[in-house]
Amino acid sequence: MLKPMTKYRIAQYNSLKREIGMLEDQIISAGYGKDFVVDYAKEYSTGHPRVITLRGYGSQDVPKLSARRAWCFAECKTIEDFIASLDDSVMRQLLTRRYIEGRTTAEAAQLVGYSRKQATRLINGFFEKMSHDVP
Repeated sequence: MLKPMTKYRIAQYNSLKREIGMLEDQIISAGYGKDFVVDYAKEYSTGHPRVITLRGYGSQDVPKLSARRAWCFAECKTIEDFIASLDDSVMRQLLTRRYIEGRTTAEAAQLVGYSRKQATRLINGFFEKMSHDVP
């Protein structure tokens, strides 16, 4: 069963993009062939030695990290395709500016020719209607 597209799900777009970057860094780090590492060091920022724990990802984590990265890519693509498939040009523009480009509602509204209040009403109304249309 397909998950319905919700405002929350669309709002996760930029977070997913950041997570992809984080996962890619972890995969690269793990690619050096080291296993998950836990080490200890002394940190002196407070003026007194304090033991801190250092952790890293190892090569055994690469499949799990890669699978999560693939899921994030697929979710981003699903969100992009959903927005691109909308018939309403204004809604397509508002959702793209707000969620894909990560602009504020006021910025997105201004670029589309609406006030922030009008844009908020349109977006909320769109998702409200969608929640009633889902069987």
